[in-house]
Order: sequence, then C-alpha cells, then structure tokens
Amino acid sequence: MFPGVDPSTVRQLLLQHTFSPLVSIHSTHSADALFQSECQSASTSVLQVFRPYGNNAKYGIPNQGYKITNTQLVTRTYGSFPVRFEPSLSELLTVHHQADDKLRGLFSLSSLELLMKHRAQDQAQAPENLYTSMFRKVITSNRIVSFDTLNHPVAQLFVIDAATDSVESLRSAIVEFRNFNFPRYFQTADLLVHVIVLYDTRTTDENSVAPMLAAIRSTLSVSASTIPMFQACSENVRMSKVENATVEEDVQRISMPEDEYLTLPKTLDSTLRSKLHEFISRTLVPHMERKIRLWDDSVLAPKKSITGRFFSVSRKIFNANESADQHLAGSYNHNGNYYYRSSPEQSIRKLADWSLMLKDFKYAYSTYDLIKKDYTNDKAWLYVAAAQEMCIISLLLAQTQPLASDVMPQVPSRNTLRKIRHDIIEPYIDNLTYTFKSRFNVTTYAIKTYLVVAELLLNMSVMFNLSHWWADLIERYFLTCMAEIDAYLASSDSPHVSRAILYERLGYSTARAVFVPDGYRDAVETMQTVSAGETKKSFSSETEKTETTSVSESTKSDEYINQNKLPCEADTSFKGLTRKRKSALWYILSMREWLLLNNNRQIERLLRSIEEKYDISSNTANWYDREDLILAHIKARSQIPVVSND
Repeated sequence: MFPGVDPSTVRQLLLQHTFSPLVSIHSTHSADALFQSECQSASTSVLQVFRPYGNNAKYGIPNQGYKITNTQLVTRTYGSFPVRFEPSLSELLTVHHQADDKLRGLFSLSSLELLMKHRAQDQAQAPENLYTSMFRKVITSNRIVSFDTLNHPVAQLFVIDAATDSVESLRSAIVEFRNFNFPRYFQTADLLVHVIVLYDTRTTDENSVAPMLAAIRSTLSVSASTIPMFQACSENVRMSKVENATVEEDVQRISMPEDEYLTLPKTLDSTLRSKLHEFISRTLVPHMERKIRLWDDSVLAPKKSITGRFFSVSRKIFNANESADQHLAGSYNHNGNYYYRSSPEQSIRKLADWSLMLKDFKYAYSTYDLIKKDYTNDKAWLYVAAAQEMCIISLLLAQTQPLASDVMPQVPSRNTLRKIRHDIIEPYIDNLTYTFKSRFNVTTYAIKTYLVVAELLLNMSVMFNLSHWWADLIERYFLTCMAEIDAYLASSDSPHVSRAILYERLGYSTARAVFVPDGYRDAVETMQTVSAGETKKSFSSETEKTETTSVSESTKSDEYINQNKLPCEADTSFKGLTRKRKSALWYILSMREWLLLNNNRQIERLLRSIEEKYDISSNTANWYDREDLILAHIKARSQIPVVSND
C-alpha cells in the first residue's frame, strides 16, 4: 500500500556502508594484469574485483558464520560481517587530505542532486529504490578525518603475483607504505598488514607457492594467504562495479558511460568468496578483538580508575600553560583540531569505533559517553560533536539489537525512553548540528546525522510500536534535513529531486505511525494492505446489507428509517489512531515535485499510495478534485479527466 524500504533494511545498510571495517588495498601491476586477463577487461583492477565481496551478506558462502567475542568474553555468531574495500591508504590521504587542513564536507550536495536526478530518469532504475540510493550515498564515505576513526583502515592488503613479484619488491612496498607522511593524528601501529599472493594454476601449484609464503611470514613478519587463478570453468557470473561507491565516483560514471558490471569465471567467484571469508573470520576479526582487549586493559581501565582520574586532572592543571608542548601524547592541537596519534583520547575513540564495528553497541555507547567528557574539557568541539552523534547512534542500535538470533530485544521502559529522548537525542542533536553548521560550516555532516537518526528512530518505533514517542521527532528531522538541502540548492531554479524523495519518505514514515495498543496493531496493518477499491467495495456491500436488513425490519415494525444517514465504515474503531490522511498529504507533495520535474513514472507509482483516502480512478465532485488544487493537476498529468465544480 505504502511504497518504501523497511526501516530494518535501512539499519542493515547503515551497518554495511558506514559501521564496517575499512580495508585498503595496494596491488601491483602484475596482480591487476592477472585479473584483467581473467575477466577479459583491460580496465579491471584488484580493487574493483574485491569491492563487491565486502558485502558478504549478498556475496557470501553457504552457511557462513562469523564468531565475534566482545569485551565481556561473550561469543555470538553472525550470518554476515561486511567490510569495505577501498584504495590504498596513501591514495585516500592524498585525495582527501588538503594542504590547508580545512575541513571539507562529506560530499557535494550539488553532485548528490545531479546523481539522483539522473537515476530518477533512468528507465532501468527501479523507481521505488530512489530513497535507498540516496540514503546509501549520504552515508557512504571513505574520507579520513581526525575526529572520527570509522574510516581509518583496519587492515592494509598487499596483493602480488607469485610469478613476477618477489619478496624484496614486497618489502620495498611495505617500507614505502610505512614511511609515508601520515597525518599526526593517524596511527599506523594498529593496522593489520596482510599479503595475498595470486598464482596461475596453469603454470604453478599451491605447493610451489608455499616457500614464498613462508619467506613473507618469517622475513617480513606479516600474515599471508593465496588465491589461485585461471581454474578451468565455462560458466561466468556478473558482479557490480559500483558496490559501496561514493557520490563523486558515481557522478564520474555519468560523464563516462561504461558497463556497471564485470564478468568473472564462476570458479574464481567461489574461490574469492571462500578466501575472503577465511581472511575476515581468521585474521581480521581476531586482530580487532586483540586490539580492543589491549586498549580496554591499558588505556580505558586506568582512565576509569580513581588514580587515573586524579592524574588526568593534575595533567590538565599543570599543562594549562599555553607554552606547553602541544604535540605531547594526550595534548590537543587547537590549531589543527586533532589529538596526537598516541594520545589516550585518540585511542579510546578508536576503541569505541572498533567495538561498534564488532556489534558491541552497549560497550561502544559507554565508551563514547566517557571520552566525550574529556573532549569537552579540551574544547575539542569537532570531537565532541562526533562523539555525541555516535552516542545517539550506538544507543539506538543497542536498543534494537536482537538478544539472540531468534530472540527479539526487550521493549524499553517509559523512563528509559524519556531519558533517551530528553537527555540524549534532543540536546545532543542541537549541539552537534550547531558545531557542524555554525562552527565549521560542514552542513553535510549534519544532514547525514538527521537522516541516520530519523531512520533509527523509525526502526525503533516500528519494532516496539512506539509511534507516540517518536513520530513528531522523525518528522522534524526529515523536514530539517530537507530545509538544509533546499537552503544549499536555493540558487538553482530547477525543482529538487531530493525534496521529492524526502517527501515520499515522510509519507512512508507517517503511514507506519499507528497509535494503538499492540493487541490491535495487526488489525490496522491488515486494513492497510487492502486496496482502496476493495475497501470501498466492502464498505458499500456492508452498507447495502445493513440497509436491506433495516428495511425488512422496518416493514415488520413500521419504524422510521433516515435514508440520508451516513453509513458507518469498517475502520471506525481506528479513526484518529492512524496518520494515513497526513501520509497521503506528504505523497501528494512528493508528486507535486515530480510534476515539476516532468517525471510521470514516479507520479503514477505514488498515486496508488493515496487511493485509500482519495478517489483516483474516476471523476468526482469532491473538494480535492477542484481544478485549482494539486491533485487535479496530478490527475490531469495521469490522463484522468477532472470535473469542474462550477
């Protein structure tokens, strides 16, 4: 009835595209050449091939499982554990790290608008996927910043060819990587360095590559694994090239049209799935678990102790002199807006981020909340804003995290909900958006926060039937996000696709707002699935049946029957407890934007969303069909004649 992606799916998108480990890839020319030959494409690279396999929920192996142990030594198994494969770390820093150290936005709003307009006109694009595409682009970023370590790579992969690349050339590449001029806030000691050796099965077998693997492990002290290439196969599979792509990357593809898919032999596809699953489950996750336990024991535990708090206060008192060395570990550089890489504040932020990636949301929330106080004392406003954002997100993720694979989370109490809303979400959102917009002029960070928090609140609202707690807040954040985008694009005379998409999402979220007890919710949802025509038909049949019965009874008792009395509709008991009429209004406003954009396909799709409240199949003399109203213009565009009320 109401088109839109389910909020639980949006939650999974968030965990996949934002809160997942980032793995940077450095491949040699020979390694790229092997994949180019295997895929029969001269432009293919190792990164392009590996990228889609980071989404192992979609490109995984049968019956896969990822065991993760949290700080309480409790082990849980997850069906997927997405990672993000990105270009080499030096390339990411060269592209995003500007010489003037000025903070840049997450993405260009103009580019986002251009991309969404292009996809709305694309006939191959499913029209109902526009909001999903927009949300994915807003949250997808590989920009490395000081106040947020979510995009700091967890691992660095070196992919080499066993036939042409040697251990010495690999050593040179690793030394060059370690000697790169990294920013002072970036810590390379925490990186997992892993080597993947490709070999041609037509000329080499795995036993011949074993000595090279042993030499890499012994002389370079890094982990290594192999991937066989050119195994006999006659079947091919298609993989997406645009998996986890940023806004800028997709905009570049508009100007340079190319195939969005690459073709791989099925045997190579199966090998990559199993080998990357092995790398993630046996190497990457254990590395993150070890680092988290190390930071928890050596950095976080002393900070929580009374002695640690005393020395922290003493350090702040005695280091208050402005002439003190700002680059000492633990000091905050006010000129560059960063903590030094070895400072406890930077390590604890990474501890919280990595815990979030490993789905330990409660521990992550407590860690963000703890370090936020130190950031406030140092007046590190960017760090404070980022920590407040993650406090909200980790708390909402923790509230909606299943207790087990088949056990739903408990419904939060009224006191918990009151604290979440009035003590955390509302004040934190006000503060962090002020910092992003007014102090540093990076509106895109605020826009991302509005969208993410609104979607997590919608997910929580639907899961626990809490529309009475969150409906107004969800609507406010969507409208504020729309206003921020409109303010940025105000100089453009053309209508905005983003506004139409957000109006549609508002219609969906309002339609999901049901203010009834849990015991009656199924009845309301059942009614929502019935089309308007069927509903009206059932209403009319019930009315006719009632009138027939009344007439027959009146004949017997000679009672007076008022023929002008309005019939009682079947949903009378739920009147006022749903927001379907308001939802229809948002859909009409969305169709108005599509009308200005001359996109009939979107209009025809959304018309079905309002047929329960408005008759869209024929002419009527109702007020909403007046020629000077929006719906009349929409019907005219859809070739539905409109009757004048003159």
